[in-house]
Amino acid sequence: MKRKHTKTHLTTPKIVTLICTIICTATLSGCALMPDLSNTTNNASEEESGQVKIGSHLTIQNTDERLTLSEHMDALSADGLYYASWVAGESTPYENSDGESVSLYDAQLYVLAGEFKTAEAAQENMNNWLAAGKSNYDVIGEENIDCNGQSYSLITYQFTNSENPYDHGVSVFGVYEDMAVCMELTCVKGYDEDLRQMLTDFLENCDYH
Repeated sequence: MKRKHTKTHLTTPKIVTLICTIICTATLSGCALMPDLSNTTNNASEEESGQVKIGSHLTIQNTDERLTLSEHMDALSADGLYYASWVAGESTPYENSDGESVSLYDAQLYVLAGEFKTAEAAQENMNNWLAAGKSNYDVIGEENIDCNGQSYSLITYQFTNSENPYDHGVSVFGVYEDMAVCMELTCVKGYDEDLRQMLTDFLENCDYH
């Protein structure tokens, strides 16, 4: 039986930077629209069913018992922006850069999506997000993959910032019609799960329509 996580989880500086970049490039209104990630809700029915709806096109049916829904934020849905995250493994207390005590999990998976006026705008934003990801991480691999009929650009990387408690990760970037999507799975050093396999299995349960 999966545990329900109620404590504020960790959002790393790199993740905050990428979220800010995505929001800035999506809205063209500057980083003042950076969301308050503490202002999120846990939907009990979503956690029970494992199904999360992201925007107009994406439905995620999580079947991985290792992953528990942590947050699903729709505060920026009026701007066509969506955020959800899952956590895995054990949690330990951790003091973030703001001096707040948060829960650091062995691994964290988050989904960011933006809906735009045209498919061309979605592609342009996805390209910008991918470029931001490459600049923020020490990329060690890049490839194109297909999961459940959807194409993604995948990068694997290491974190080089000693202040970041996470050690390495894998991210994918994709476009479906007018939606651009970024998904990232990161973990602490010593977490022995295969992140690439874990993320691609998750993607096989992501349906676009």
